[in-house]
Amino acid sequence: MAKTLLRSLRWRATFWMAVFLLAIAVAIRFVNYYVTRDILLRDIDTQLWTRLGALKTQQRFAPETLLEPDLRLGGLFLPDIRTASDQKPSMAMRLLIPSAVSGKRFPWFAGVWQEDGTPVGSLRLPDGFSWRPEWHDRMETIWTTPAGEVRLACCRGSDQTTLLVGTPLDQLEQALRDVLWFYVWTIALVMPPLALAMWWILSRMMRPLGRIARTAESISQGNFAARIDLAHADSELVGMATTLNGMLDKLDTVRITQARFNADLAHEILNPIHGILMQTDVSQQRPRTTEELGQTVEYCRTLAVRIQKLSEALLSLSKAESAAGETLVELDLEPIVEEAAAQVEDLAQARHVTLQGDSRSAVVVGNADLLHQVFVNLLANAIEYSPVGGSVEFITAREGERWVVRVVDHGHGIPADSADRVFERFFRQDESQVTATGGHGLGLAICKSIMQQHCGDVVYRPTPGGGATFEVQFAAAAPAPR
Repeated sequence: MAKTLLRSLRWRATFWMAVFLLAIAVAIRFVNYYVTRDILLRDIDTQLWTRLGALKTQQRFAPETLLEPDLRLGGLFLPDIRTASDQKPSMAMRLLIPSAVSGKRFPWFAGVWQEDGTPVGSLRLPDGFSWRPEWHDRMETIWTTPAGEVRLACCRGSDQTTLLVGTPLDQLEQALRDVLWFYVWTIALVMPPLALAMWWILSRMMRPLGRIARTAESISQGNFAARIDLAHADSELVGMATTLNGMLDKLDTVRITQARFNADLAHEILNPIHGILMQTDVSQQRPRTTEELGQTVEYCRTLAVRIQKLSEALLSLSKAESAAGETLVELDLEPIVEEAAAQVEDLAQARHVTLQGDSRSAVVVGNADLLHQVFVNLLANAIEYSPVGGSVEFITAREGERWVVRVVDHGHGIPADSADRVFERFFRQDESQVTATGGHGLGLAICKSIMQQHCGDVVYRPTPGGGATFEVQFAAAAPAPR
């Protein structure tokens, strides 16, 4: 269960967003807590200072009342501001600090002492509260006792007296506990529905991904034409959806090409096999002369050689397509092209075709064996499709920052309507023609695959005056390491 939740993008996003919001809420309430504490302390200080001023005024203008026991310092002090004001606490205040709006008065107290600590008068002094000599150093100030229990305000009075008023801080501590409790229960109350809301929002935001998943499921069930609907895709997903659709188009093309390749391969293999089976069946139907049996064996051998060449061509194609991971090194094209020309020289002489070379040193990055196969295939094709007594040229040239090698023949060329298919597997311009590569239409496909693994290409262009030109294009070589 825990692993399932951890692997859920929606759950992780909800969790971390909730943690983030909780951290922000705690930080804001932390600051607000201390601001509230400062405001309450300032309110207490204001009333302390006001009452101290009232006590000092009473001592100056009605000193006789300070010693009158019944009046208890003259009863000059006004009630607490909160109880005297007609401003009613708001509902937010009642929820935030219920103890501060409960109607209870803060228990104020006051006292007057001579400089030597002799009491002159007092009002509701707490038990055990008495004169302190250090008060002489705190005249005209407000402070909290070291134990944090009482807030005091002190000043000099008439006739070398000390006036002091104060209030216990237990009401303040209770108010701050109310604030803290308010923060705790509001966060606990708000976070669950907030997390559910984030879960719901994320679920809605991830609906496009669900549509993509349903499209993928439809494709996996055999609906290869299904594509992601870009019309209803969010702008942030359009790029990804477009890329995925492009990938699906390419995969569909590969699927169709592979199916066509399999069908063509089966056809290419079955034809000679059927021929062999037919010849053997006919040979068994009636007695045959030695000469007839020899012709049958020769015919079967020809068909077997055709199967062999097809198998070799398929192996070459497989090797070419799996060469992507092989290491490519810097090499010189000139000896590779010359060796390929030497290999097809016998074929050229048999066809009475002249090979004319204009090769030169050209440093490229590649695999020597694979490139040798490219040039052998192209030269053999050019010789095969050249007229008797014709010529085939191979030219190495520099174009910008890259090298190209052109193989040119002057035969009938390739019809315009077939030019786009010339590099397809098993494509043959003339089904009756058997080329030097086996006559199975794989030679050019092999060349194309090899050059694509070299980050280059092979392109077809009509030869001016008739014929075909195949141009082998290499990628610009990286500078040699020093």
